[in-house]
Amino acid sequence: MSDSSATALLYVTLALLAAFFVLWVLIDQQRKIESGWTEWCRTAKALPWRDRWELYRATLRGRAVSDPRLAAPAVQRAERYHAWMDSSIRPGSTTRWFGLGFAVLSLLGLCLALIGGAAGWFNYRLGGALVGGALGGLLVCPWYALLRKQAQRCIDANRYAASLGEPGREAEL
Repeated sequence: MSDSSATALLYVTLALLAAFFVLWVLIDQQRKIESGWTEWCRTAKALPWRDRWELYRATLRGRAVSDPRLAAPAVQRAERYHAWMDSSIRPGSTTRWFGLGFAVLSLLGLCLALIGGAAGWFNYRLGGALVGGALGGLLVCPWYALLRKQAQRCIDANRYAASLGEPGREAEL
């Protein structure tokens, strides 16, 4: 393969990567809407920043919130987040295959950049970006699975405290 054809194929691959990424973002936005995540974000805007930060940390770490009045919002946030992550990685989900496709295109672009001699022209920044894209594409599904697991732990940790905060409901031992 000549250098000029490899460079031309590199540009085509980079254009496909950009289109692939845009499509991935659009599908992910649709999944956020379907799972109720965007609705939760609008609801959370009414909370003070400190409370939002506490809810974020509790969901990410999979633990109970320190303030009992935030237990119910923590459960709501974690349930919406869990639904979003679950819709992204369940078997048959299109998003599940996007990471692999993005990784393959990134590696193809890296090979073409090296073959075509474009890596020196881009000062090796392109190679680093393509390797990062490949690693990110391969790790997106395990990362989403970890986040889904942490959200479930947050739901479990805060559900009891949320039930105590509901009027007319007694603690169950």
